[in-house]
Amino acid sequence: MKFFINTIKQVSSMSKTLILVLFLGSTALQAQHKNEVVVHINGPVSVLEYDVIDDSAALDNGIGFGLEYGRYLSDNWSLRTGVALQRYSGNAKLNRIEGDYLTQDSEAESFEFRYEFTNFKEKQEASYVQIPLILQYEGSGTTRFFAAGGVKVGVLASSDYESEADLLTTAGYYEQYDALLEGPKFAGFGNFGKYTWSSDDLQLKTNVMLSLETGLKLPVSKCSYFYVSVYLDYGLVNIFDDTSGNRLLEYNTEPQVNFTGNSILKSAPGEVEDIKTISFGFKLKYSLGF
Repeated sequence: MKFFINTIKQVSSMSKTLILVLFLGSTALQAQHKNEVVVHINGPVSVLEYDVIDDSAALDNGIGFGLEYGRYLSDNWSLRTGVALQRYSGNAKLNRIEGDYLTQDSEAESFEFRYEFTNFKEKQEASYVQIPLILQYEGSGTTRFFAAGGVKVGVLASSDYESEADLLTTAGYYEQYDALLEGPKFAGFGNFGKYTWSSDDLQLKTNVMLSLETGLKLPVSKCSYFYVSVYLDYGLVNIFDDTSGNRLLEYNTEPQVNFTGNSILKSAPGEVEDIKTISFGFKLKYSLGF
């Protein structure tokens, strides 16, 4: 009888201990889900969108990386922020570009400078550091559906463009002499073959984007998850600092005759007024809860 009573006491003590462990474990598990740190990679489409140029502005691949922090407001809702780096690309192509304007040569003689590009193309790239403010909902259970939406502010980190043409030909028309000069090259006239130029400043502005995402949240371990989702980040504002009115090819005489190229986005026949960003595709995320 004494053994039976002692056994009951031991079982009762073990039950109390087990209940306490389960309670503490449950509390710890809940605490793990109050905060979440997430790393992600996304792509493949991320473009500078403009539609004035006659020919084609093709989609380009763009990969983004980011670090995210989430704070759970309840079992299903969380507020998220972080930092990300996103690169955007744009392409402009024109089979032929012709231009002319009045200027002066190295001897201060007025003339009409004429130029022609054949098979012209320009690639633009821009990188933005993005700060998101996102509200996320997720379901219950082991594998969870989630949906998130909010805004992102993008600060320009860098921008550049590179232009090239298979052929550049120039000439000078002197109306006072009724003469068209197609040479010499040292005067800036002639066949210059393949011609390229570039710049590290597209003069873009701060970006604001609508951000939408939906997918699945899959458990990896007790405190880690893997996200698979589709997303869309759409620019809400014009990021182009309008500097139209430039010439695509500037004729210079100092210190010697040479040319300066500008972006097709700022020059005729392009002269776009609006550039917006758009990024969409798939996003992979790995998270740790605590």
